Amino acid sequence: MKSRRYSDFINMELETINKDLALAKDNLSKLKFEHKVKGLANPSAITQLRKEIAQMNTELSRRKNSK
Repeated sequence: MKSRRYSDFINMELETINKDLALAKDNLSKLKFEHKVKGLANPSAITQLRKEIAQMNTELSRRKNSK
């Protein structure tokens, strides 16, 4: 999984960020479940995904507060 940078989210449309955020949260819950059940080959994927979700939330908050 290729990790995106915060600068990628700055240039995204609001709808795209919301859609990606929903997908990322869904993927995170699936990864957590899979990790609990049988373990992951790359458990750092959970950390990377959590970081990406936090970056999307940060950008959404920044846009909300700048209005």
